[in-house]
Amino acid sequence: MAETENPPLKLLKQAHLIHSPDHPALEQIEAFAETHSIVLQRIQMDAEDLDAIDLGEGGHWICAVADDQLPALIEKASGCEAKLGFIPAKSSVLSRLFYLPKSLQEQIKLAFSEDAVAVDITRCNDEVILAIAAIGDIPFLDHRGRAYLRTQASWWRRTGLAIQLFWSTAQRLLQIRPTSVELHIGDEENSRKSAITGVVVLENDADKLSNALLGERMSACDGRLSAMLVAPTSIVAYLAVLVRAAFGGFSLPRAVSFIKTRKLVMTADQDIDYRLDGRRRKASSIRFEVFPRALQIKPGPDFVQDNPEGNDSRDSLRLRSLPEHEQRLNSLKGGLPLFTHALEDDFKDLFQLLRDNTRVAADYLIMMIASSVLAALGLVLNSAAVITGAMVLAPLMAPIVSLSMGVLRRDGTLMIAASRTITVGVLLAVSMPALLAALLPIRELTPEIQARMHPSILDLGVAVISGIAAAYAHARENIMKSMPGVAIAVALVPPLAVAGVGIGWAEPRVFGGAMLLFLTNLVGIAASAALTFMVMGYAPIKTAVRGLRVLAVAVVLMAVPLYLSFSQIVTVTLIETELRSEPVVLGSDHYILEEPQVQFDQDLVIVRATLVAPRWLNEGEIDQIKAMLEARLERDIRLELELRVRR
Repeated sequence: MAETENPPLKLLKQAHLIHSPDHPALEQIEAFAETHSIVLQRIQMDAEDLDAIDLGEGGHWICAVADDQLPALIEKASGCEAKLGFIPAKSSVLSRLFYLPKSLQEQIKLAFSEDAVAVDITRCNDEVILAIAAIGDIPFLDHRGRAYLRTQASWWRRTGLAIQLFWSTAQRLLQIRPTSVELHIGDEENSRKSAITGVVVLENDADKLSNALLGERMSACDGRLSAMLVAPTSIVAYLAVLVRAAFGGFSLPRAVSFIKTRKLVMTADQDIDYRLDGRRRKASSIRFEVFPRALQIKPGPDFVQDNPEGNDSRDSLRLRSLPEHEQRLNSLKGGLPLFTHALEDDFKDLFQLLRDNTRVAADYLIMMIASSVLAALGLVLNSAAVITGAMVLAPLMAPIVSLSMGVLRRDGTLMIAASRTITVGVLLAVSMPALLAALLPIRELTPEIQARMHPSILDLGVAVISGIAAAYAHARENIMKSMPGVAIAVALVPPLAVAGVGIGWAEPRVFGGAMLLFLTNLVGIAASAALTFMVMGYAPIKTAVRGLRVLAVAVVLMAVPLYLSFSQIVTVTLIETELRSEPVVLGSDHYILEEPQVQFDQDLVIVRATLVAPRWLNEGEIDQIKAMLEARLERDIRLELELRVRR
């Protein structure tokens, strides 16, 4: 069965050929017209003024001109209802804008066809826009960024190009200054005041910029212009826009608002730089207006499919991210901050919550006593379930988060109140288990107790992540329910309970190790929570720097012993692995070390293990085994063996 072919194009009988003098396809165009008996009237744009030429009403124009000559042609064609066919030069953007065939012969044939499609015309201050208008300073979203979006390369190549563009953009970010403007949208009588970095207005979205940022395509035949208002409230927010433009996403970036309307007017107190298809302009008032179906063109066959006609007369406004609050507008006058500054309305409820967290109320005291006693019992009983219950009950996380905000904002009242509440909680969490340990006859170092005697740098990592989660949960009321999970993760009360047990047993080693773990959690949570609050905009960087310095010094001081402890843990693990790796051979017998446990006592290494042997051993043979293990480990050891005979 033969394949279905596209119906042949019906060609013109006569047309106007409007061309630039150096267009490379003039000979081919004239040859095609002669071959098909098409009468051509040639008009050279560099030699004749179009306004002075009467081209009649209607008719067909074959446009073989440079891109910068097209706006004048389109303006005149829309006034006399002419139909335009395009034969672009090699460097022209027309092929991309109107989906023209790649072959020159196919382009010529399409240009001389009779069929045409009506499309909208968008004017900016009475100038025609072919594809895009870019207003203000929008690094990466300008022509270089759009060139990147057109790149049909591998993912790795696109990633490399994106990195290059990000680097060049980063050099411009600190120079961006939002512009205060008034927006008149559609037929709205009242204006909107805002501060924008830039605006991208699309007539033809051949570069798929709207798809990259908005997840939808624009149409050149819907009677509406599509405007993306880039209004970030911080440099970080603008970087989020760039990531979305470069790699795509699933939602509109918070710093981008979207307008679909017939008219848009922007006014400012000063001139604004803007570009119309690359043409530089400057004005204090910029007016956009769409004229539906005012131009007839001859695009490629896929153009109609990608640019459907629109029938909806309503404006589409997605302005939730547009800064309009007076306090926000004032904060942007000096330029974009690194992080978005929270407004007073944003942190009013949060600060009230943080102040409430610092009160030494009866509920706080009762829950601290209950959680500390429960933790102590769980430690003595070696019950992970009981200890977990104590973690959930413990209210100690909340005042630590309040302390972090106090340090960040240098709020002395909040710091003092939070410190007082933490101190009371610590005293209760240590004293109650100490009393319980002194009264109970049990003196066994259970695994749950031992697990909290040797903190490492990994515990500091857990505390840092938990602090981030705790601060974020406090700032977002809808996820405060996750706080019990954070409390379980960081486990503040159990190490204090172990410290109390150490006091009750008069064991300084137990007390010291557990208190080091608690201080690790305290410093890690406070530092990371403060940094999180700063990133979320709850304190200016200048104010926060001093407090963050203090917390950073505390983190470094804590990290030193924790790193040493971690190094020791690594050494212990390596030694235990080495002891398990192969049996000890003594004569013809093989001896296996099961469940070796290694402990450091200053420079001495204590090895405890079960020795599985085929017979009983005398002291001399045990000394030989000890010597062989010392040679294998290359260090002196104290060997504590439990002999198990297996025949």
